[in-house]
Amino acid sequence: MLTYLSSYIQPIMWACMLFPLVAAVFTFPFVIRQYRKYGGIAFMRVIVVYSFILYFMCAFLLTVLPLPSVEEVLKMPDHPIGWIPYVGLRHGIVESGLSISDPASWKRFLKCDDFLQCFYNVVMTIPLGIYMRYYFKCSFFKTMLIGFLASFFFEATQYSALFGIYPKPYRYTEVDDLINNTMGAVIGFIIEPLFARFIPSRAEIDHLSYIKGERITLVRRLFAVVIDYVLFNVIFAATEALIIPRNGVDIKVTVCVWILEGIIYFLVLPVILKARTPGQAMLKLKLARDNGMKLKAGMIVKRNFMLYVVEFMILNATGFLMSGLVNVLLSWQSNSLKVILLFGFFSVGIVVAMMFYVLRCLKKYNVMPHSHYSHTVEISY
Repeated sequence: MLTYLSSYIQPIMWACMLFPLVAAVFTFPFVIRQYRKYGGIAFMRVIVVYSFILYFMCAFLLTVLPLPSVEEVLKMPDHPIGWIPYVGLRHGIVESGLSISDPASWKRFLKCDDFLQCFYNVVMTIPLGIYMRYYFKCSFFKTMLIGFLASFFFEATQYSALFGIYPKPYRYTEVDDLINNTMGAVIGFIIEPLFARFIPSRAEIDHLSYIKGERITLVRRLFAVVIDYVLFNVIFAATEALIIPRNGVDIKVTVCVWILEGIIYFLVLPVILKARTPGQAMLKLKLARDNGMKLKAGMIVKRNFMLYVVEFMILNATGFLMSGLVNVLLSWQSNSLKVILLFGFFSVGIVVAMMFYVLRCLKKYNVMPHSHYSHTVEISY
């Protein structure tokens, strides 16, 4: 049994290694969806959703890994679809000499590969049934259907030779797997209450998310800024690809386009969009005046200029100075002590002054400089 179980370790390890990449791609749409619907993100929801992604990656890779070479696949005998259910299981019963009155035969049967394959196919989709009932609130028949469709997807992947990558299927496609996977999802649905009693319900997670949405967190504001920078750079890259001549890059044109698009995106567009950048609009945030009075267009421009220009330049200058200081220290043998001290004091002094500038606003006014000097705050709508 341990030998058979060891064949599952490699796919699970691959799923764990690939999970950070998949999670990173999934994070932005997940965050946007949660903030738009609930206004906040409950930590338990993050655990449930991302654990489900990891589980499904494990389940999928268990059906396709390990990958053989093309030469090995060509040498494999052709195997038609196994339309007759449980041929292998019946073979295992005969080979083990299973008898109700013979305990030793049960032990042999439970250790044979035919039984273990059926058993693990059932176990593989039990978590799917639990997730469907607990988090996605699926009915019994809907869970059964999803279990069947998931199994059909796995079997179709195998039968298609991994979507045509291989010249022919390298794994057998059998009706047994459809039955066992569907059965596993049904079992997961039935036993879900045993797990749900120890963790918050979906309704409690939603309620906590709404409570968190009543307060504009720093994480939510940072995500809006990151989304804006990503969108701006995508637009700039697309524009640059269209206007830059193929025979070379004109740095003057590039800088002018970058500045012009920056002005339009960060200063003009928020005024048109009623005090929202596209990133803020995605997360249902907008600007308001800190004293509750009517917000003026000049305040929006001032706030975004300080955030996306002044503070962005400060952040980049800090990184540049610190990296420069590290390079000077690493090459101390080729630099005089005077140069090292001058550059060190200058770099540290500038960085400390920048930090003091930001921390002073945070301590005295409890807001960042761009909010304090523009007299604006971010609110949810």
